[in-house]
Amino acid sequence: MVGAQRSGLGARLRALRRGHGLTQGKLARVLGVAVSSVSQWEGGVKVPPPPRLGDYATFFAAESPARNGKLPPPASLTEEERRVRAKLKEELDALRSHAEEFTSAQGLSDFWRFPDGGPVRILTGRVPARNLSPLASPERRNYIGMSSYADGDSLIELYGHVRALNPASDVRFDIARRIDPHDLQAHLVLLGSPAMNPMRRQVRFGLPVRQVEVDDLGHGEVFEVAEESRQYRPRLHDDRLIEDVGMLARFPNPYNVRRSLTLCSGVFTRGGFGAVRCLTDPELRERNHECLRHRFADSDNFGVLMRVPVVRNATATPDLSNPDTWLRAWSPIKNGEFLRGYPG
Repeated sequence: MVGAQRSGLGARLRALRRGHGLTQGKLARVLGVAVSSVSQWEGGVKVPPPPRLGDYATFFAAESPARNGKLPPPASLTEEERRVRAKLKEELDALRSHAEEFTSAQGLSDFWRFPDGGPVRILTGRVPARNLSPLASPERRNYIGMSSYADGDSLIELYGHVRALNPASDVRFDIARRIDPHDLQAHLVLLGSPAMNPMRRQVRFGLPVRQVEVDDLGHGEVFEVAEESRQYRPRLHDDRLIEDVGMLARFPNPYNVRRSLTLCSGVFTRGGFGAVRCLTDPELRERNHECLRHRFADSDNFGVLMRVPVVRNATATPDLSNPDTWLRAWSPIKNGEFLRGYPG
């Protein structure tokens, strides 16, 4: 089992926490990560990124770290504490290396794999009544229920991928307005813009970017970063879309912090489809996932705005290893706040 292969690192991290009388929640606040991340690291279902092991070593090398519950700056450590930190960091890195080798050999690393086996709900919007196909009416003999689902390309792409990676999990999709309250505690995936998907306006996630309608783009919603007084817009050529803007973001699910909330959205549907494809495309998903893991200390808590090329009406998969793909990115600090956005 995966957990057994990683139990060396997970058991060590758990022992460090328990040895200082800390709960997972308190340690998560110290490290600036989700409680679910600490739980998954200790349970062996995920491997912590290298910067987090440095934080572990710093925190637990300091004398009585549980006393004030804060992560001390490495420069503030005494000479003896620095020696302890170096030794602990070396130990944790070695355990992580072993866990990573197993993960690589088994091909287990994937953004859309949910190791806890929990249910997954993919929620999209409903096509506006003015745009509905006649076949969306149940009274039609050739009724097609999927005709009423918005962001259909993203939904079909993602649903099959998630089902394949989580064969034992309860994976379903639906229109957001029809969600059962019990389903809110699943791993939630919200597809589409706030105008199309009403759940986007109800869930608070703290990312310093929003989508707003503008008169000159018809039904598209541009991304606006208030702290910069700047909008991120698609590119058009003779009224043809040649580049959209996509957003990929993941946070702890506010209705069940041990599970995740993922957003895939665009100014238009192409942007959301690109955000989905960047981690489902068989050619680029592994490379893109690795870019996210190296870019963010916690790849389960971040936000990215990216360019999504549209070539001859086909949506190209964004390549996150290309710096020009990145428009803005945010990573969390403590108490649900986010670092100022920075360019790729």
